[in-house]
Amino acid sequence: MIDVLVVGAGSAGCVLADRLSAQGLSVCVVEAGPDLRSDTTPASIRGDSFYDALAEPGRTHAELLARRSGGQTPRAYARGRGVGGSSAVNAMLALWGEMGDYDAWERDHGCVGWGWSNVEQYFRRLEVPLHRAAPEGPESVSGALVDACVMNGWSLHRGPYPLSGVPADAGPAMLTRDASGRRVTVADVHLERARRRDKVEVRTHAVVDRVMIEHGRAVGVLLVDGTEIGAREVVLAAGAIHSPTILLRSGIERPGIGAGLQDHPSASITVALKDPRDPHSLAVSAVARFSSGRHAADLQLLPINHLGPDAVGYGAINVALMKVSSRGTVRLDPRDPLAEPIVDFDLLSTDEDLESLTVGIGVLLDLLDSPPVSAMAGQFYVDDRGTPLADVTASSDAVREWLRVSTGDYVHAAGTCAMGDPRAPGTVVDPSARVVGVAGLRVCDASIFPRLPRANTHLPVMMAAELVADRW
Repeated sequence: MIDVLVVGAGSAGCVLADRLSAQGLSVCVVEAGPDLRSDTTPASIRGDSFYDALAEPGRTHAELLARRSGGQTPRAYARGRGVGGSSAVNAMLALWGEMGDYDAWERDHGCVGWGWSNVEQYFRRLEVPLHRAAPEGPESVSGALVDACVMNGWSLHRGPYPLSGVPADAGPAMLTRDASGRRVTVADVHLERARRRDKVEVRTHAVVDRVMIEHGRAVGVLLVDGTEIGAREVVLAAGAIHSPTILLRSGIERPGIGAGLQDHPSASITVALKDPRDPHSLAVSAVARFSSGRHAADLQLLPINHLGPDAVGYGAINVALMKVSSRGTVRLDPRDPLAEPIVDFDLLSTDEDLESLTVGIGVLLDLLDSPPVSAMAGQFYVDDRGTPLADVTASSDAVREWLRVSTGDYVHAAGTCAMGDPRAPGTVVDPSARVVGVAGLRVCDASIFPRLPRANTHLPVMMAAELVADRW
């Protein structure tokens, strides 16, 4: 019988398959989407632009919808699908988060052994290569925004590391790519190595219905086609939307399953470029971090140099809130439990989140008036219908109303199988990622984060998988 069955071949699943098989365990990875091999990877996934990667057929959950805030209707939510998961289609931005994020996991949520002093070593262990983007010229969104920030006294961006007391920074971003510029997915590093071991099997196009449980212990999974795969232990690494969905379909009764859903809310300003960019070139090459005044590094500016081949001549600047208090839910669709779940983020549902993001918009408005940005941009809009930015920013009240009905996400879903003290009713997994009340079952992906770190989630998820594998 298989020692460990890993459900999902994304940022966590690939790391787990590698580390656990290196311990001598037999591992089977089941993945709902298509395969990805380093020698046959499509050019769209290897290339510079995440817009091309997202357009690759079968690489996202096409039918997954989510409601962002109370004033919106559900629309598509882009989660990576297939081997490599979201690491194959994301913007490649590499950040660790702030030291206080992880200390709060341990202090406030009972995640023993997850404080900064514990997790730092696992961040430093990560093997996916990081390469700093080249500085962009002043005619690009990235170059102009970084120049504007530097003119306002911001420090130079120091890479993936915590801001560590610096009030604000901006500059070229560290990206998950090699020195030649090629995107490197987590599968390239970890799953390729794991596949070379005799005891590793990878099954693609294998959609899991539920975990099979006998006498309080997980004994394998049932696929939607009726296939049963037995294992001594099962670990769900299907992401913060689909891991809780599988637990709910499995009939596991923990009140925290599907609760606590989080994402980093963002507001996007569309920029009409005076100098249009190649729509297949690097879209994201810089990042800026600053404070709302409530918490350090709780806001991020992400300049986007172009919007892909469907919007030539335009770029964007996103303002994102990185420390959030709003919570949403993932629920089964009562009409069809095997369909994509009902996802409601309820972003900006707390006054603190709304006010903090409003501060971020104010900072961006000042930067847009700077000479570098004025020289780069023609006009600024808030949607694809050509609504001028000035129409929604006449006052703070107008900004708040715009955010309520238009806020976007960062595709950083987390928190739906929260880790913590196993005695707490909202806890789904203990600090070793074991599902409370079910032997032989773990969850390891962004769903176990009790609170989102102030970072894009790819590296924190890999860190978590490294730590969990060490506790196996």
